[in-house]
Amino acid sequence: MRETFSIILIFLGISFCIAQNGVINGKIIAEIPKEAELIAENTKVILEISGIEKSTVLDKNLNFSFRNLESDSIRIRTEPHSYLRNTIIIGFLKPDDTVELKIPYSLSCKYDQSKEIKTCPVCKKEDKVIPISYGLIIQRTKKGEEKKEKEYKSGGCMTTGCDPNWYCKRDEINF
Repeated sequence: MRETFSIILIFLGISFCIAQNGVINGKIIAEIPKEAELIAENTKVILEISGIEKSTVLDKNLNFSFRNLESDSIRIRTEPHSYLRNTIIIGFLKPDDTVELKIPYSLSCKYDQSKEIKTCPVCKKEDKVIPISYGLIIQRTKKGEEKKEKEYKSGGCMTTGCDPNWYCKRDEINF
């Protein structure tokens, strides 16, 4: 009887030590709403844990889930790659942890739509909209001439390939 009890305790101890019950629930947020159906049909989410990859597909509402995960460092990425970012590092998942993720995702650059459209998406006006310029910008004025108000917003020197084209001074928004 004592021996049976000891074996049961050892078995329970081992089972408890190797139990994997972490959960990651996520939702892909379509940055361009008309891409949502295409994203649902063609995107998979890949989880890397302990050098092993697990993948899942999205449901029609762009949700995904990974269950029974061990406590370890976790990375998540999407395929095809998003214009926004591709890899999310969660770090260490604790036993019995549930992590909820919302991942912004876009198959194309959301700013491509506004290249020719100068209308602010918030106020729906153009009068306070100025272009965003990238790179090193040198303003020169003629001697004695008063410097004009800046007619552009500096976007910095680094570009990503998916950068905003316009800035609304009224709503302080890049688009």
